[in-house]
Amino acid sequence: MKTIFSTIAMLFLLCLTTTGQNKQAEVAKIRKAYATAKADAEKAQKGTDPLLGHMVMTNSHIEPGTGPQKETLQYYYRRTEDQTTGMYRYKPFLITRKYNIAAQDFYEEFLFIDSDEGLNFFFKKGGENETRYYYWSWNGGGSHSVVKGEPTMDEVFALRLASDLTEAFARLMNRDY
Repeated sequence: MKTIFSTIAMLFLLCLTTTGQNKQAEVAKIRKAYATAKADAEKAQKGTDPLLGHMVMTNSHIEPGTGPQKETLQYYYRRTEDQTTGMYRYKPFLITRKYNIAAQDFYEEFLFIDSDEGLNFFFKKGGENETRYYYWSWNGGGSHSVVKGEPTMDEVFALRLASDLTEAFARLMNRDY
């Protein structure tokens, strides 16, 4: 009887170890894609690659009770040709958002390795707090989170915000209505 329990416990621990290793491998893939996206974003800003683009949107206003607010959204995107229509399509691979609420500054990043699959990485920094979410749909899918200090955004809200930002981009750039 002891050997059965020992065997079951060993199998359980082996499964946990394998899952942890798989998660580390997926996070490593996302980090590598992030480094590539940051390099491509720099090329897009400089205008050195005709298939990469950069769009900046700024909103400045006075918010009652908190004072001046400024929000800057930067979309970094790739241009592809739709094989059916022959028209160009634009897909964001990195979105950054910088804004303030009163005297507190916030910064967010959204990474899309394949924009058809959705968000792959979310980062938010506000003061001393940082939140990172990693998402993957390949190999059965999964997620991983890293929080320093207090969570700066809920995981579900991060996914929703990413969806809203990509939908707004599609409407502006691709005329998707």
